[in-house]
Amino acid sequence: MPIDNVNLSRSLLFPLGDYLAGILTGTIVAGAVRGLVGPGFDMVLAMVLGMILGMAIHLLLGLVLGPLLGMFQTMVPGSWIGMYGGMLFAMRDSMGAGSPTWLGTLGVGALFGAIVVAGVHLYDRILRGPVNGPSGELPEEARSSTRGKWDAASRFFDRLTWADDQRFGPEKRRLFARLRGKLLFVGAGTGNDFPYLPSGLSVTAVDISPAMLAQASVKAGGYAGEIELREADVQRLPFADGSFEEALAVCTFCSVPDPLAGLREIYRVLRPGGRFFLFEHVRSRIGPVGILLDGMTPLSRLVGPALNRETVGNVRAAGFSLLGEENVYLDIVKWVEAEKPRD
Repeated sequence: MPIDNVNLSRSLLFPLGDYLAGILTGTIVAGAVRGLVGPGFDMVLAMVLGMILGMAIHLLLGLVLGPLLGMFQTMVPGSWIGMYGGMLFAMRDSMGAGSPTWLGTLGVGALFGAIVVAGVHLYDRILRGPVNGPSGELPEEARSSTRGKWDAASRFFDRLTWADDQRFGPEKRRLFARLRGKLLFVGAGTGNDFPYLPSGLSVTAVDISPAMLAQASVKAGGYAGEIELREADVQRLPFADGSFEEALAVCTFCSVPDPLAGLREIYRVLRPGGRFFLFEHVRSRIGPVGILLDGMTPLSRLVGPALNRETVGNVRAAGFSLLGEENVYLDIVKWVEAEKPRD
């Protein structure tokens, strides 16, 4: 059989197998729970029993079906079907709200299994693609699309971020008070964060968007210190090695096409022992919140930032030593302090 036909067969058979495995898991879990739980059974105990039973069934089926369909592709949806399906089926059976017939019970289990597999497939499509590396575009294409996106956003950026500026302003003023010396400010935007900088700094503020910088130039005039504005891409900074004592990024690395490249550039232009501060939003480690941010990212990325970047890990990967990490809102908005190791 030609290679193309083999690949086509796999692309069709594996998803079909995933659904059949999910339907089988849901059917067996629903049937097993019905056989053990009936009306009047304590609901809490029933849910615990259903969860344990469902997980055991999913593990046993996974061991059989995993080598045929892929262990991860079998175990991930199977765990949801087993754990949550078992709990839901047990709860409704203990309340006498389950299907009146065995056929109905098995049908509900099959439907639940198919829905979970469909959800996992959709979530996989959302997450698929680069996370820490290049976006897949050529460097010049990525710069051009990023510049165009933020030039367009500059028309409504201040209105969109007004409430965040008010809410996070006091925290920024407190945290930015740690800044000293010759500072590189990456992602200056329209200059909304200039008022929170401590006075007397020598600041070089860069942004990829000339439209953003045009608005920032007006606000820079009110700063009690020096601010030089430069149009620059953080992935390719126009500064010599060791040019700055400190660096600051504010909600920047959610938008850089290749965040590791940008972080390594900041590492390069800092002096040994130089500190790097980030006020960033990242993917939450809180399960449902992280999933929500993952689901929103494909849309948010069209007009602005990605909502699910692993920026703290990227900072370490770029070579920095992590000095401190502070949650500002849940674990989504963070203040991070890092250092370029001394030679």
